Amino acid sequence: MLQIAICDDVAEQTVSLQKYIVEYCSSHEIDVELHLYAGGDALLRDVQKMDIVFLDIEMPELDGIETGRKIQMINKNCKIIMATYMVERMKEAFYIEAFRFITKPFSRRETEEALASSIERIMGNKKLTMYYNWLTHKIPQREIRYIVTYDSYCEMQIKDKTFRSEESLTDLEEKLDKRLFFRIHRKYIVNMLHIRSYDNGVVYIGDIKLPVSRRRKKSFEAVFMEFDLMHR
Repeated sequence: MLQIAICDDVAEQTVSLQKYIVEYCSSHEIDVELHLYAGGDALLRDVQKMDIVFLDIEMPELDGIETGRKIQMINKNCKIIMATYMVERMKEAFYIEAFRFITKPFSRRETEEALASSIERIMGNKKLTMYYNWLTHKIPQREIRYIVTYDSYCEMQIKDKTFRSEESLTDLEEKLDKRLFFRIHRKYIVNMLHIRSYDNGVVYIGDIKLPVSRRRKKSFEAVFMEFDLMHR
């Protein structure tokens, strides 16, 4: 589920923004949990779990720029969308690598464009169609822990449930977010977000051990090290 925060000390400002976000996610079948904060300190206590933050620049005590700097230190994968009346302050937001900007009063079009662009950049947010108990489900890729191929189908492990796809592992591999997934073996694709540890050719995901093939070992170790440095 997508985690989105709005941080603004003026409650009235969040009403239209909240409405636009909820309606956009509903119309695009995006599962979202929305969190509202009146100040940067409260947001920072929860920001590790956030995917997107709509952040007001002008706030008392800890303003948006300083809050943004701290967000980048805590959760560098979080997409920050700065909101302001004061266009001249947008230059400051470049120093915290804000992903997008929106101006007050909020417009539906500008909000939706910023939101859509941010969602597109979030790793593993695109959904795959799969089956569980003969029912169809569309689930974000990042929730997949690993994929195993059999003769004519694949199984995807998501939390404590096993889902099924009739596609081949090769076809699935083409659809997966390559920033997250790596084919470690002719039978297995793993999601690096869910790797608990790695030791000399063995990947540990929860209590499951999966082998890395000898010919893929060197390339996997390089990709996994880069992912570990950039995204954990």
